[in-house]
Amino acid sequence: MHSLPLTPERKQREWTLIKSIAQNNNFQKKLLQNLNLQIQHKKFHQDQNNKENKNKKWATFTYYSPKIRKITNLFRHTNIVIAFKSTNTIQQLTKPKLTNNTQALDKSCIYKLTWNTCQLSYIGQTSCGLKQRYQEHIRNSNPQSAYVQHILNNQHEYGSINNTMTLLKHINKASLLLPCEQLYIQTYHQHKHLISEQCIGEHNPIYQLINDTIDMSLPIRPTDQYLTNNTAKAVSSHSH
Repeated sequence: MHSLPLTPERKQREWTLIKSIAQNNNFQKKLLQNLNLQIQHKKFHQDQNNKENKNKKWATFTYYSPKIRKITNLFRHTNIVIAFKSTNTIQQLTKPKLTNNTQALDKSCIYKLTWNTCQLSYIGQTSCGLKQRYQEHIRNSNPQSAYVQHILNNQHEYGSINNTMTLLKHINKASLLLPCEQLYIQTYHQHKHLISEQCIGEHNPIYQLINDTIDMSLPIRPTDQYLTNNTAKAVSSHSH
């Protein structure tokens, strides 16, 4: 009765019929009323839980060390629910590793362009591959571009792709491009390796926690990839 989409009038008629059947079968009226109250109470809590779950979002973290708790604790009082997964699953242990460097240049990634004269870097993201993105930088003459502004302000040369462009991190999901880019921008700005023309955006304390845990200005170790990936996912979920 309580699980059916009935109007209050129809529900009352059903309840009257149930009581009549129970009375004809010598079923105690008090037991029937208690059972009805228990069902109503259970349904009320189920509806409340469903309303709360609709407003929650899930973020999956790969648990590789206790350091991951420093990140997940930041989302304790938010609408993000944290789930953990292992690093030594059968799929991960048996998955073949790609060794084709040509394919690697065509993937979505975070990159930096560094000038040898000043040793400062521009941080960017691309979903079309490094080679195509480098050509776009070379052809770009828009004075609003931070990359172009730095060249004009300091009379730098473009340089070749091998001497100036560095792959920082591969990104498998398009939704992680922006948060990962912001993570590197904030990090390079903090270490004073970022060009002054590039906008650093709003300071994010979660990225600061990553910087305190890992030196992002150095090549990232394989185990630290999990921390940066999970943080980007969580930030992406929280922003939507």
